[in-house]
Amino acid sequence: MAEQEQFDELFFRLRSGDKLAYEKIYQLYNKDLLHLAFRKTRDKIVAEDLVQNIFISVWEKRESLKVQNGWAYLYGALKYAIINHIRAQVMQNKFISASENNYMPDQQSSSSLAEFHELTSLIEEGINTLPEKTQKIFRLSRFEHQSIKMISIDLKISEKTVEYHITRSLKWIKGYLKNHYLFIFIFLHL
Repeated sequence: MAEQEQFDELFFRLRSGDKLAYEKIYQLYNKDLLHLAFRKTRDKIVAEDLVQNIFISVWEKRESLKVQNGWAYLYGALKYAIINHIRAQVMQNKFISASENNYMPDQQSSSSLAEFHELTSLIEEGINTLPEKTQKIFRLSRFEHQSIKMISIDLKISEKTVEYHITRSLKWIKGYLKNHYLFIFIFLHL
């Protein structure tokens, strides 16, 4: 109980911009959140990104946070981050599956066909905004189906670097779609 009160006190101090309180919250709960995120995603890089984004959000929203229970707040934020990540993965997998199988929406439905072409075009635009090296790695991974190891050997870079570029490109494309108002609409119709 005393530990919970101490944690809640840290959140109270955080609201006034106390960097030491923020660092203490990070030190106390970063590992637990990473462990939970990894258990759900089975991907170390994704887990690190999700947890890092939570802590960034906590700092950015510190002045308006009204946290009653600090651990419950962080756990809830992680839960929703994981759900959003899984939703994005489902949409991405559906698109990739459709692309791999040369799937074309029902020819009877011109609106479905138009939506499919619009999504394809929007994703291509998003890919084209990535740095050249990231684009190349993404295309090798997702369109030419090369493994991380093969890309690493071909481009003479570490596997971690390849993973980094793939993760960043997926995150960027997801954000690009969201920013163009199509993400939710397409997700609901796939």
